[in-house]
Amino acid sequence: MKVLVTGATSMIGDFLLPILVQAGYEVIATSRKPHASQPGVSWIVADLNSQGWISDMEEVDCWVNFASLAYVPKLLPDAAQKLKLKRMIAFGSTSMFTKTDARGEQDRGLAISLSENEKLIEKICEEKGVHWTILRPTLIYHLGRDKNITLIDEKIRQFSIFPLVGSGEGLRQPVHAEDLALACVKLLESGEGLNRTYNLSGGEVLSYRSMVARLFEKRGMKPRFIHIPLWLLRSIIYLLRVFPRYRYLTADMADRMQRDMVFSYDDASRDFGFSPRKFTP
Repeated sequence: MKVLVTGATSMIGDFLLPILVQAGYEVIATSRKPHASQPGVSWIVADLNSQGWISDMEEVDCWVNFASLAYVPKLLPDAAQKLKLKRMIAFGSTSMFTKTDARGEQDRGLAISLSENEKLIEKICEEKGVHWTILRPTLIYHLGRDKNITLIDEKIRQFSIFPLVGSGEGLRQPVHAEDLALACVKLLESGEGLNRTYNLSGGEVLSYRSMVARLFEKRGMKPRFIHIPLWLLRSIIYLLRVFPRYRYLTADMADRMQRDMVFSYDDASRDFGFSPRKFTP
């Protein structure tokens, strides 16, 4: 089976590509810049804002997308026709649910975009006769590569203390990037999950405070927290956004520290054996 992977340089792609190669799949991976050769993987330079690169490709059986969901509806009609695509596996996010009532336009806009693009993907796939699966992970982590857990770990290393709004009892289910890669492979091998959406959460429910405490413990440090008012943490995030590497942060992140963001993965476990690990930073 030949598999196209877009967003292949993502943290999930780090794990998926070698797993696919080892399992005997023929892999075509895209990158915006030239990529070093890799055994079993054919790399192509592709700008997902453009459709031209699709014309130069051979037929593929399945397309797995880790890039922004917004790219998919624009590329899907050409991909279905020119690549003779049989299956699409696209990654969205549970942010579609958790950010609908955000104060900031950035987060609300993301939730709306995720929802609208899911509907478009389903519609186009049905029109073109392509089987689709949309996966919605919770908080993805791969220490050193993700933007959330890694940022918390960096601040613990720098300051040996971490700010909490209130008690930090909002519940979380961090999911490891490798478990998401394994979910893709299980979908391919089982042939299950056709024309369905799945929430993919981690194998452990823990409070925000406990999640951060585990990062302290990983460093051999005693957890130390400072409790600060919401307005102050929102201000800190606002100041951090001055730096380009922190532009993805939003003040709504502070608001969500006290909210539960837990999703069942029972459907994925039943249909294709999804079995995520406990939170292991």
